[in-house]
Amino acid sequence: MARASKASKQAAETRKQLGKVAKGLGEVGRKAASTATKTAKEVAKTRDAKTAKKQAQAAEKAVKVAAGAGVALLKTAVDRSRKNAKTVTGSKEMKQVRSSAKKAAGAAKKAASSGTAAARKQGSAAAKQAQSRAAAARKQAAKKTAAAKKKASR
Repeated sequence: MARASKASKQAAETRKQLGKVAKGLGEVGRKAASTATKTAKEVAKTRDAKTAKKQAQAAEKAVKVAAGAGVALLKTAVDRSRKNAKTVTGSKEMKQVRSSAKKAAGAAKKAASSGTAAARKQGSAAAKQAQSRAAAARKQAAKKTAAAKKKASR
C-alpha cells in the first residue's frame, strides 16, 4: 500500500471540512425555515391578525378601517420576524457553521500552500461543490420562508 502524500492528506482534510460547512449550511437553512414558519404561526395568532381577518370580512362596508388594521398587522409581523431572526443567528446550528467554516478556510489555506497542482485542483473542486450545496440550501430556505410568509398573509 502506497504512503499518502502530504498534499493528498491536506486535500482530503479540506474536502472533509468543506463537507461539514455544506452540511452546516443546510442545518442553518432548515433552522431559518422552521423559525419563519414559527413566526408566521405566531403572527397568525396575534390579536392584530384576528382583527384584520374580521375587518377584512367587513371590508365591503369599511375599506379604510381594514387597511388600518392591515398596517398594524404588518408592523406586528415585522417585529416578530426581527425577534425570531435573532434566534437563528444565535442558534447552535449557526455557531457550528461558523466554526466549521473557519476550519475549512484553514484547511484550504494549508492545501493551497502545499504547492502541488493536484491538491489545488482537488481543493477547488471541493470548494465548488460546497458552494453549490450552500446555494441549494439557501434556495431551499428562501422557498420555505416565502411559503411561510405567503401562508401567514392568507
